Amino acid sequence: MSGPTPSISPELRALMRRLRLGQLLDTLPERLVLARNHELSHLDFLEQLLSDEAQRRDTSSAAVRARAAHLDPTMVLENWDATAAVTYDAAIWAELVTLRFVDAAQDVLVLGPVGVG
Repeated sequence: MSGPTPSISPELRALMRRLRLGQLLDTLPERLVLARNHELSHLDFLEQLLSDEAQRRDTSSAAVRARAAHLDPTMVLENWDATAAVTYDAAIWAELVTLRFVDAAQDVLVLGPVGVG
């Protein structure tokens, strides 16, 4: 039921780049088809498009900050070794990984022996 992929005019491309929205050009044709197929209103289409861009910028910004802080990209919760021979309070760990302290704007201080990272 979808028609041909819409083409993006050179004028729109130039405007999007001028507004620093050029990254949206990668997904714009796909979003236009989706909007047509689901009969999205102009407002819903615009919201989806801007949501894509906000998410892309958030992801990019986090990556830039992590690199600037020299964080090890392999040090993520998904790589946590629950079988490691370390002692910790499992209830506190479970609470920390929810990241509720971030939403509550609270600080966390984690102390341990020297050299454990």
